Amino acid sequence: MRLILLLCSLICYGMACPVLAGPLADSLAGELAKQAPEHVLPLDEVQRLDRRLIAPDSLHPGWQRYPLRQLQAIYRYQQECGADNALPAEWLPLLRALCGQASAPPASWFAAHPIYPLGGSSAARWLAGYPTVELDDLLHVRERHDQLGLLGELDDDNLDALLRGERWLLQSGQLWLLADGQWRCYGAGQWQPLAERLGVVLDSRVDGSCQERVGWLCINERPALHWQWLALASSLGCLLLLGWASWQRWRLLRERRIALQMLTHELRTPIMALSGISEELRHDFDRLPPSAQQSVGQLLGSVARLHQLAQASRHYLAAETLEDERVAVSLAEWLTLACERHGATFCLEREMTLALPFYWLDLALDNLLRNASQHGRAPVRVCASWQAGRLILAVSDGGELPNYRLATLLRRGARADGLGLGLAIVRHLLRRLGGRLALSGPPTTFTLTLPCQLWSDTES
Repeated sequence: MRLILLLCSLICYGMACPVLAGPLADSLAGELAKQAPEHVLPLDEVQRLDRRLIAPDSLHPGWQRYPLRQLQAIYRYQQECGADNALPAEWLPLLRALCGQASAPPASWFAAHPIYPLGGSSAARWLAGYPTVELDDLLHVRERHDQLGLLGELDDDNLDALLRGERWLLQSGQLWLLADGQWRCYGAGQWQPLAERLGVVLDSRVDGSCQERVGWLCINERPALHWQWLALASSLGCLLLLGWASWQRWRLLRERRIALQMLTHELRTPIMALSGISEELRHDFDRLPPSAQQSVGQLLGSVARLHQLAQASRHYLAAETLEDERVAVSLAEWLTLACERHGATFCLEREMTLALPFYWLDLALDNLLRNASQHGRAPVRVCASWQAGRLILAVSDGGELPNYRLATLLRRGARADGLGLGLAIVRHLLRRLGGRLALSGPPTTFTLTLPCQLWSDTES
């Protein structure tokens, strides 16, 4: 009965524990053997080192080997070179030599006492004040600058694993492998493509699933994507593509709608003027000569149809691309003409000539002034300034709004008063030109901001 229980426990233990090395590790090691490593360290050179010159704990004070009283005495003595009553007898030759009270110990003494009580190698303590090449081989691996100093770049866990006789080490993307009497160091660009080609994954974790364990490393087969996951990913990709296509279609339709309504809004003024002229012609139609009555009749019909079209089209969208052609614009001359059209005044900090997209900017300012004249109260005023590469135009009037939120006014664009529509035109144009529109008050002020340069800067 005991034999059966023992066999069952061994079988269960074998199922629970990972395989120590195996075909995955052997296949990867075989492929790595065909590659030239970045660094090679002969094993016999590593074995010739005292184990204490590899152990990471050797760099810390020897709390377990010496009482605190002696460590404090060593520290005070190396600082002051005073009395040596409490010093360990075995360290008196080095401590007295460091204070100039005795000759330097021979190399054999350093080999017999490789680790200094306060941490680090005895050779490093001596070489700090008395450089000599005879003691370079007695330095700790983290104090060396030769080929063996590469081991000093390993962390504490990997150094402990090396001392335990492990054959695989992994740190910061570098893979160390002991093979054919050499420690071989492979960079990430060497071993990772091989591991990917073999379908294996290396991980330095110590928990979780592990098919093969080599020291602190786990080697697992790369999981293959199941067809259900591929189908799910394909479905998600198709949904995203359809969503993107629908959004693009919605955006295009919206752009076209804005273009039509902007065109309608801008044509309303000349259409109204033509309507007034057509009414005068209609009133005097009977007094026109017969030869002109037919042409005038066609003109009146065309104006009526155009007026109908303008009234029916309530949607607009800015052109998909604006011709942002910059021309030299004198602010004083431009503001004088713009304000005269609407009976407004302006103030200007200083006269200057800027490189501006004149057509679109004049269209935006004209809309703001028209809105202020039609929907606000006198006086209408424009304040212009140029600060930090930006043109700032503030159009204000004496009126007040119940709610100073630009989004609320923009929602009025679908109604017939035209206020929100004109503001929507201005905001859309400014966005396309890299600027912005803001609302503040009272008094009601619309601030137009647009990046621009002095004309002299563009010429240079």
